[in-house]
Amino acid sequence: MALLAFGAPGTTPASLVVTFDGGAPSNVGVWNYGLPPTYPNSGGNPGWYLHTAGLDTFAPQLRTNGASVFTGNYRADRMKRLGVDLNTFAVDFSAAGRPLALILMSNNNTPANLNDDWGAFVLGPNIPVPGEGWKSYDFTVPYWVTGAAMPAGWTGIQFGPGAPVPNWDALITKVDRVIFFYGNPEFFFIFQMWTVGADNIRFERRIADLDSNGQVDGTDLALLLGQWGASGSADLNGDGTVDGADLALLLGDWGP
Repeated sequence: MALLAFGAPGTTPASLVVTFDGGAPSNVGVWNYGLPPTYPNSGGNPGWYLHTAGLDTFAPQLRTNGASVFTGNYRADRMKRLGVDLNTFAVDFSAAGRPLALILMSNNNTPANLNDDWGAFVLGPNIPVPGEGWKSYDFTVPYWVTGAAMPAGWTGIQFGPGAPVPNWDALITKVDRVIFFYGNPEFFFIFQMWTVGADNIRFERRIADLDSNGQVDGTDLALLLGQWGASGSADLNGDGTVDGADLALLLGDWGP
């Protein structure tokens, strides 16, 4: 696991890449496809990776299990991007033409009740087909969008009959599960046997966007200068003091 941490100690790191080096102990987020995975130490992108064979499903769903740095308040964490590398080693019939979907899910504050779960998804490039090798995917998360309506490109989805109408504000401030779904979640697919792999599951936060409006600009600079010499939210490198190092990080992230 490669970990880059800027933010204050004890908070979500600025970026993280789960490479599965060393196997299960490095599986931050407890990612799986629903079956206990194995962790081959070669053949990934590169090296170690998460491997699942004999998966009988209509669509593989690589997902988190429980709370972790991949879940929580995405707006407060300024969660800018989520990504993954995937490989489809085998599948019974053709899976060509399926987009990969990123789903952010809410358990509606009732983890034991699956009938009221809901969320939102966005579609990316097509999933890899056997023989294509590893493919990389990155999704932008518009944490700065406010209001109940879904952002452009995102679609609300209800997973059970008791689910409420999806609400972006409620979701982006409390993401309970992250899912990489092999296909459009609103489509029907036949069950097939899959052998799949995942590597380099990652996120990136925009830590210098201090007012969480989706860009780093003069407002953020003013907030940083107002905390100069002290500690606070503008301590971007987590060393306890807002100083030139934090200013350099902010200026390096300047813009939309």
